Amino acid sequence: MQASQTYPQHDIKQIPYHVAIIMDGNGRWASNRSLNRTEGHQEGAKVIPSIVKSFGQHDVKMLTLFGFSTENWGRPKSEVEAILSLAKDFIDEHLEELHQANVKLKHLGSLEQLPYWLKNRVQHAVQKTSSNSAMTLNLAFNYGGRADIISAVKQLIDEGFATNEITEHSISNRLATAGLPDPDLLIRTGGENRLSNFLVWEATYTEYYFTETLWPDFGPLDIEKAIKEYGRRQRRFGLITD
Repeated sequence: MQASQTYPQHDIKQIPYHVAIIMDGNGRWASNRSLNRTEGHQEGAKVIPSIVKSFGQHDVKMLTLFGFSTENWGRPKSEVEAILSLAKDFIDEHLEELHQANVKLKHLGSLEQLPYWLKNRVQHAVQKTSSNSAMTLNLAFNYGGRADIISAVKQLIDEGFATNEITEHSISNRLATAGLPDPDLLIRTGGENRLSNFLVWEATYTEYYFTETLWPDFGPLDIEKAIKEYGRRQRRFGLITD
């Protein structure tokens, strides 16, 4: 979040307006139980509705979940197909519930590589919930931060921008997140301490929170801990404060 950005009727010093999550640890959760990786992804998908609800109860207005990266296509074909199928099932099973809860769904990433049956569902979900306003749920699926920046730069070239006309603002306006506030808090589950090409432009001044908890085990208590830790941070955005 740039220092000049403001959030309507929201004190981001205590409660983050926008939380982004790298949902990591499904495979290790399954391995710890002698299950296959697909079963781990299934359990990980099951917790998403309760996580969305819990963040909403904490007055978080925007949630971005990293579900599938541009690099994940390199995983075994069976695992990729299982993840794509889980995304379809999530929309089929929970779209109406999210819509009734006044949650707006947005997709971050490219739809081009997705099978038509998933692409159509994503587009339908986005259109159906477009007027909702209680909370925004961004699903980063087939998303990569570097690919998104490259795409933005190519757009600027195609639009005839001169090099001296290219600014942070012009790039930001051509990213998948254009028009969205940068994340205030980024959570990664599973014990890894890296971004993995997630929101690399937008998370410049984001507060990071890493937890050993594997994603299928992540719950309300973990959310409360993360938000309390966020409230203890002093955000400077590159400036000096007293």
